[in-house]
This record gives sequence, structure tokens and C-alpha cells, in this order.
Amino acid sequence: MEQDNSKVAWGKALKPIFALLLVIVLWQVLVLEMLKNGIISTLIAVVLVSAVSVVIFGIVFWVVKSLLNQFLTIAQGKTEDEQEQTKIGEKAKKLMEREDDIGLMMRSVHDSISSFATVISGIKTATEELKSVSDDFNNIFHDMEDSLKITQDSTHTIADNTVTQAAQTADMKEKIDAIGDLIAMISENVDALNASADKMQECNESAENIMGELIDISKKNGEAIENVRGQSKLTNDSAQQIQTVTDIIADISNQTNLLALNASIEAARAGEHGRGFAVVAEQIRTLADQSRESTERINQLVADLMDKANVSVEITEKVSEAVSLQNEKIDQTKEIFTILNGEIGQVGSAIEGISSEVEELKNHSDNIETETVSLKEFAAQNAESAQITIEHMNELDSTVSKCNAATERVVGVSDKLIGYVHETEDRKKILPIK
Repeated sequence: MEQDNSKVAWGKALKPIFALLLVIVLWQVLVLEMLKNGIISTLIAVVLVSAVSVVIFGIVFWVVKSLLNQFLTIAQGKTEDEQEQTKIGEKAKKLMEREDDIGLMMRSVHDSISSFATVISGIKTATEELKSVSDDFNNIFHDMEDSLKITQDSTHTIADNTVTQAAQTADMKEKIDAIGDLIAMISENVDALNASADKMQECNESAENIMGELIDISKKNGEAIENVRGQSKLTNDSAQQIQTVTDIIADISNQTNLLALNASIEAARAGEHGRGFAVVAEQIRTLADQSRESTERINQLVADLMDKANVSVEITEKVSEAVSLQNEKIDQTKEIFTILNGEIGQVGSAIEGISSEVEELKNHSDNIETETVSLKEFAAQNAESAQITIEHMNELDSTVSKCNAATERVVGVSDKLIGYVHETEDRKKILPIK
């Protein structure tokens, strides 16, 4: 009966401790399973295990310490009053010297206290180590918090720069679209210039042909004028010959007048000297012959002049026709140059439009260049922020490595505590009196 009571007493005393230690083990197994299945991260697992372990170890330490104080009080007579302590010690010694079940239980209790003292010392050491690990975790968490804050700031900087880059990219897209529209307008103007150039080429070819025809006409006019000049020279020569004949006729007339005068004189003397009339008559006949010959010569010259005049008329008609044709060609050339002037005006307008569009293109190009510089600056800032983020991620990686090391320490301490629990269970098994 005493053995059963002792066993029940020890069982009731150690049951809460075993329950708490079992909770720790089950909690660690549960967290490890969640970490293995990817439900939680390593950092969260370490935090959960550390927090629960510290709390439960604190409770276990407090419970064991309370039991140990009670056992010490009973077995060693530990009290604040020295006389009472002496009495309790003597009483405990007498109880341990007894040979019955009570003495055996007291001796067993004394031995168990020594063992529990060792277990409690190990638990205390493990708890202190857990506290050190907890402090390390706090430092690690502070470092992680600082790194995460810097990383968050860098991420915000990257995000802000990304938003700005997106806005500038949209603005650049609008400018590029505007450049595309301007290029389309320039292409249309270039097409118009090409069409005008084709028309100008056609007009130039037509003008060239007309100028060639005008040159031919001018050559013909030159030849006709040369012919007219030759005919005029011939007419002048004929006129000079007529002048010569006229002079001869004038001389004949003068001589005839003189002969007539002489004949008059001789007529006055006719009665006396008839021979003189014969001489005068002969002279008049000779002069008459000369007059006839001169007249025939004049008639021939007049006929020649008429023929030459007709040739001059024909040449003049040809010149008139050439001049008319030349006037027509000049009118056609005028029309062509009028078209050329119109085309030149269109070309000028197109060139002005192209100049304006090129100026707009230059403005857009300058804006794009400015925004490109801004994008380069933002890209440099993003690269710097990314470098900072990478460095802090490396620090986080190092911190995670420290967390893993701390987790291994926690696991080692847990193994030690489990060993102490098994040792306590073994002690519990040998407590009942045989």
C-alpha cells in the first residue's frame, strides 16, 4: 500500500513536467513538418519554436524549482529558522534511518533530490543557453529589420523610378508617334516633290525641245535674213546700175538739148549752110539710138528688179511664217514656264512644310534626348538601389545562416532537455520501493 501511495505521489508531482516537455516535443515535430511541407518559412519556424520553448522551459523551470524547494525543505530541513531547520533535519535523518517503507522512501527521495538537482542544473544551463539564443535571435531580428527597412526603401526608390520611367516612356511613345506622323507628312511632301520634279522634268524636256525648235527656226530666220540681205544688196546694185543708166540718159538729154539748140541755130542758117543740118541730124540719130539702147537696158534692169523683188517677197513670207511659228513656240514656252512657276511654288511650300516638320522633329529629338538622359539617371539609381538590395539580401542570407545555426543550437538544447526528461522518467520508474 505504501509503495502504491509513493508511486501515485511521484506520478502526480512529475506529471505536469512530463506534459509540458511532451508539448515541446510535439510542437517541434509539428513546426518541422510545416517547414518541411513549405507551409511556413525557416524564420517563422525558428521564431515559433524559440518562443514556445522559452515559455514552456520557463514554466518547467519554475515548477521544478518549486518541487525542489519542497523536497529540500522536507529532506534537508531547509527553513529560515535555524532551530526549526535543525529539528526538521533531525527528523528527516531519523526517517531515513528507519528500515521500513518510510525510511526507504525518504532515502529514495534524498537520492531523487540529488538526481533532480542535476537535472535542474542541466535545465537551468539549457535555459540560459536558450536565453542566449533568444538574445541572438533578437539581435538577428533587429539586423533583419534594419536590412528589410533599407531594402524596402531601395524597393520604394526603384518603384518610384519605375513609375517615373513608365510616365516618361509613355511621353516618349507619344513623341515617337508624333515623329511617325511627321515622317508620314514628310513622306507625302516628298511624294509631292517627286511629282513636281517629274512635271518639272517633263516641262524641262518640252522646253528643251521647243528651244531646239526655236534654235532651228532662228537658224532658218538667219538664213532668210541673209538671203534678204543678199537680195537687198543685189537690189542696191541694180539701183546703182539704174542710177548709172539714168545718168547716161541725163547726159543724152543734155546732149540732145544741145543738139536741138545747135539744130535751131543751124536751122537759122539753113539757107546758107545745109550741110550742118545733116551733121546735126546724124548726131541726133546716134543719140536716139543710144537712148533706145539705154531704155532697153533700163527695162531689163527693171525686170531684174521685179524678179528680185518677188524673191524678196517670198523670203519675207517665209520669215513671217518662221516668226509666227517662233511666236507660237514662245507662247508654249511661256505656258511651260508658267507651269514651272506653279510647280516651283508648290515645291517651295513643300520645302517650307518639310522645314517646319524637321524643326518639330528636332524639338522632339531634343526632348527624347533629355528624357533619355533622365532614364539613364533613373537606371543608374535603380542599379545602385538594386546593388544595395543585393548587398542586404546577402546580409539576409548571412542572417538566415545565423538563424539556421541558432536553430541547430535550439535543437541541441532540445535534445539535451529530452535527455533530461528521459532521465527523469527513468528516475520515476525506480522510485517505487521494491
